Amino acid sequence: MKLTVKRQAFQKILETAYDAIPSATTEPAFKNFLIKIEENQVSVLASNDDFSIKNVLSTEGEDSPIINSEVGSVQIPAKYLLDIVKNLQSDIVSLNLVDSSILLVSDERSNFNLNVMRAEDYPEIDLVSSSKEIIQIKPGEFNSLYQATSFAVASNGPKELFKGINISVKEGKLTFVATDSFRLARKYIPIEGEHHVSITVPSKTLQVVSKLSSEKEVILIVDVAKVLFQIGNTTISSKLYNGEFPNVERIIPVDIRYELEVNSKEFIAAVDRITIVGNTKILVTHIGDKIKLSSKDVNIGSSDEELSNAVFRGDNFSIVFNANYVTDAIKALNSDRVNLSFCGENRAFLVKSDDETITQVITPIRSLDNN
Repeated sequence: MKLTVKRQAFQKILETAYDAIPSATTEPAFKNFLIKIEENQVSVLASNDDFSIKNVLSTEGEDSPIINSEVGSVQIPAKYLLDIVKNLQSDIVSLNLVDSSILLVSDERSNFNLNVMRAEDYPEIDLVSSSKEIIQIKPGEFNSLYQATSFAVASNGPKELFKGINISVKEGKLTFVATDSFRLARKYIPIEGEHHVSITVPSKTLQVVSKLSSEKEVILIVDVAKVLFQIGNTTISSKLYNGEFPNVERIIPVDIRYELEVNSKEFIAAVDRITIVGNTKILVTHIGDKIKLSSKDVNIGSSDEELSNAVFRGDNFSIVFNANYVTDAIKALNSDRVNLSFCGENRAFLVKSDDETITQVITPIRSLDNN
């Protein structure tokens, strides 16, 4: 097996594949790249079994970064190959399988001998699907769906479903929904075709897809126990979380009685200021014509600030919420002005803009006290 390739192009596909290399695993092969050189392409595969990434470089065409190659395959320690390629000084890098266990990686100045493993010993990874449930997502749209919802994914906790984003397609809408049980984020885009899909995908998988999708179409293929994403010359396979995602329609408030309209940047700046001394629990009060934010920490002190350039609609009102939850929601809306829409002082509320495709729901906190 031999390969001579432009270094930057090779480094790019190694970096993308490396997202699938686990930090810890009981299967030694999953610490390796599986590199296959065929007559018309070079592929790099990385996997942790639940999550796999395969990148392909074509050997054909004038724009191909492949200078020359010789058919073969091998397992290569992923971390060391990537670090070597990133630190080489030349524009061209060569890989040469000296024997079944030694790979020479070199450029014009440096030479590295890496211990490698046989390709035949790499676990079988299925990156093929015969499913007819194929959904095409235009460039940029996948990224907008992910950015509007990913912040609400649970980072820990016993509910595995909440560590992913639910993707559903029905009635001409492609919808992403995420919740950690304290907040919920939903966004949809119109989509063509007859589809009936509801799957929950690990957030890490979607983060990788999002990085690649800003300028490329995403093809989503839904299988029985997995989902495939095709973005250009990259294929990503992921397991699905089992279980039925909560019915979000039951969670979304509808009886709005109070509204606070604010300038997004000014509101976030005010929250940042009062949490310097207080904590992330924020009390909002509306009495007469004054709207005030306040916070306190029994070990440090307290703070408050009257909001300017804000409008409150409704009677006297107060509510306590997690500052981070609200500012995260406002940032995801990406709008100059937003509304905080309330049903009551101890009920879930909406954070919304003029964009009707995005829904943000937040559960309030019952007390400002710092326990």
